[in-house]
Amino acid sequence: MNDIQGYQNGPVESGASRAKEMSPRAYNLTMSALIFFGFCAMGAGAYFTSTMSFARMMMSGAALPLVFGSFILTIVGMVMMSAAASKQSVGLSLVGYVIFASTFGLTASFGLANYDLPTINTAFIATAAITFVFGALGVTFPKFFQRVYGIGFGILLATILVEIVLMFMGVSQTITDLIVIVVFAGFIGYDTYVAMTVPPTLPNAVLMASNLFVDIINVFLRILNILGRRD
Repeated sequence: MNDIQGYQNGPVESGASRAKEMSPRAYNLTMSALIFFGFCAMGAGAYFTSTMSFARMMMSGAALPLVFGSFILTIVGMVMMSAAASKQSVGLSLVGYVIFASTFGLTASFGLANYDLPTINTAFIATAAITFVFGALGVTFPKFFQRVYGIGFGILLATILVEIVLMFMGVSQTITDLIVIVVFAGFIGYDTYVAMTVPPTLPNAVLMASNLFVDIINVFLRILNILGRRD
């Protein structure tokens, strides 16, 4: 579930918009708040997976249907947000984001149980720094990120295939983790640029926030993987 992507290949057109445009400040604050909500959902998921109720679910075999159901609902949320952005439907976009963030955050939280709090904090700080740096680079050098986006997506798919092979071989995947971090850091730059070019409406803010949230979570989880191997 680490590498789910929800990208649009280009700016979302406003068309006959039903959503009013926001001020740049309100638009940016909305995206930040939505990403924060996603992290809160992930935190709630981490708390749930640490409870005895979840442990009993694991023992009863109910965990696999939960993971599969979360995956399906994450896709449903992405489809709803994409449709809402094209129609500029505020209600549909918000419902889609709640579904997406809750289920994706829950699934992403499964991996946190393997790490202690200092390791998680270190990974979070490193992720915040990468997000800030590459977000700024995306706004400063938009043409570069436009050119490398397709290349990065191809590298990501190839890396995932290599990881599957290495997993069965029992080989350490630190190098592939580093590659994925670099790729998703590039996606942060690209998605930050795209977020600044679309009309500043709430449905667009929701969709752009979901893209950035996926980027950030993937960087965060991969950094955790690397730090965990050093413990």
